[in-house]
Amino acid sequence: MTFPDHYSLTLTSGSEHFSATIARVGAALVSWKSGSTELVEPGHLEAVGPYCEGIVMSPWANRLEDGQWSHQGATLEFPINIQSQNNSNHGLLIDHPYDVVEQTDSSITLGALIHARMAYPFNVFTTVKYELVVGGIKVTHTAENRSAEAAPYAVGGHPYFQFSGVATAELVLRSGAATVLEVNERQIPVAKAATVGTRFDLRAGVRVGDNFYDHDFTDLAFDEAGLAHTYLTAPDGSQLEIWQDANFKHVVIFSPDFYWDVDSDKRRNAIAIEPQTAAANAFRTGEDLIWLQPGQSFAATWGVNLFTK
Repeated sequence: MTFPDHYSLTLTSGSEHFSATIARVGAALVSWKSGSTELVEPGHLEAVGPYCEGIVMSPWANRLEDGQWSHQGATLEFPINIQSQNNSNHGLLIDHPYDVVEQTDSSITLGALIHARMAYPFNVFTTVKYELVVGGIKVTHTAENRSAEAAPYAVGGHPYFQFSGVATAELVLRSGAATVLEVNERQIPVAKAATVGTRFDLRAGVRVGDNFYDHDFTDLAFDEAGLAHTYLTAPDGSQLEIWQDANFKHVVIFSPDFYWDVDSDKRRNAIAIEPQTAAANAFRTGEDLIWLQPGQSFAATWGVNLFTK
């Protein structure tokens, strides 16, 4: 039996046409278009992209210090995949092939089992559903603990956004996050600080090309619908509104100026906006880490709305 390396979604509403491509490996969102305008940085179809474009992070998000954590008095250790930092990064499913659970023309649900192993002695079945909606995309993550004991769990998305044809450096980033996690040289959180009055104060908007961030923003401003928002605005006023429900208490913003552009064979600016349920190193700190009881299920949703001029 052979499996496709990706899945295609389409949605047409009046004169508007939306499409998306989801890679089987990592359940990565590697393309999302409105007409001919690409709205995410294209990832890889058969392997994890060099910047982990669009992947799902689970059962932890971001760094795990030394790849180690303690459970029932024992020190458990995952493989190190960031050698320079001696950390384990982005969970256990980033290079795992997902299977189709359900599919329509405009949506797909992919599933993957996090199987028990020495460092994670739990069976947790996870899904991610990508759904094209008019003017946007909706992403729902679920997890079900199929173990006999409580299992630690976190999840996050890793999308990079763009407006094709517009320099990402010129986009304006805006967020109402009240605090940011300070990190050490290994990208491990060491403290929490207020954003107001600092370069992390994004309420008025900052130009992407003027700032480098690789930080977890917290104490998000949730609206009456229970959603927090991060905005990217193009010079012509077109806007991406990245939203996340209250289960996603964190948003990591990564804005490198060294993103490799295959088409131009040059480095340029890019920006990832990553909804996460827990902070980096949560397996060690416990900050916002979810403990799923045997048989318990969990669901969390984020998405993006597109507004054009």
